[in-house]
Amino acid sequence: MGGKSISTEGTINMVLSGGADFDLDDVRINHIEPITASLGVTTLPPLELRPVSLAITELPPIRLDLAVKELPPIDLNLGIKPTRVSMPMNTHVCLKLLGLKLLDLSLCGENMVIIEPYVPRRAEVGCR
Repeated sequence: MGGKSISTEGTINMVLSGGADFDLDDVRINHIEPITASLGVTTLPPLELRPVSLAITELPPIRLDLAVKELPPIDLNLGIKPTRVSMPMNTHVCLKLLGLKLLDLSLCGENMVIIEPYVPRRAEVGCR
């Protein structure tokens, strides 16, 4: 027995050389019995609800740069456009002395207010 050795400690070491053919080429499995397994949970431990607190301890720096490069033209017309306002007028002036009428003046007509763009007149130019 040159290829086998037996140890005194109770373990077997075998050294095989070459190949082994056990002639199992025509072995087929025709039927396997069904295997059933069941798992059942009968009790669950009680749930413990613990408060959860979250805190933000540090925020990264946020930099926001805004710039207006060009403003669109704004046409703002707040003035009164040239217009003509007419107001009827009736003025009566009377001067009496001791109940005796000395002067009686009555003016009727129409007052006008004309709103137009300001252009200085010749007399106003020298007053500055």
